[in-house]
This record gives sequence, structure tokens and C-alpha cells, in this order.
Amino acid sequence: MKFLLSVGLTGAAVPFLLRWGRNEAEGQIDKMQAAVFNSPGTEAPIPTVVVMAGAGLVAGHWLVGSLLRLPGWQKALALVIGGAVGATNFYYTDLKRRS
Repeated sequence: MKFLLSVGLTGAAVPFLLRWGRNEAEGQIDKMQAAVFNSPGTEAPIPTVVVMAGAGLVAGHWLVGSLLRLPGWQKALALVIGGAVGATNFYYTDLKRRS
């Protein structure tokens, strides 16, 4: 039951992270285009805050797994399964709606 809770929490958080990260990355395109004009271009395609938020999601998942006293392999497996569930949810609810 604790394993499923860990998977569910991660699966619920991933679509929000992906939606927010996509919006941040799309906003970065204008900055990248402005930075390229008369310069070698110094803006990264993925903002640092998005990378840090992803790392925070992984750390938060690991913390929840530790609080639930899951073994390391179950934490890792729950992260993979929860990430896949969340990404699939994001794909079917958000990206399919846009097309």
C-alpha cells in the first residue's frame, strides 16, 4: 500500500511539473531569439528553474519514500512507474487536447 501511495503521489505531481515546465520553456524561446541577435547566444533552451524543479520532484519523491520506509529499490521503481503514469496522463490530457 505504501508503494502505491508513493507511485500515486509522483504520478499526480508529474503532469503539473511538465505543464509548468513546458510553459517556462516556451517563454524561453523569445529570450533565446533576442540573445542570438548580434551575439553568440547565451540563453539556455531549458531554464535553470525547470531543471531545479525536476530535481526537487525527484528529491521530494525520495523523501516521501524514506518517510514511508520504502527500500531503495522500491523508491526507484515507484519513481519510474509514477513518472511514466504522470507523463502518460500529461500526454493524453494536455497534448492531445492541444492538437
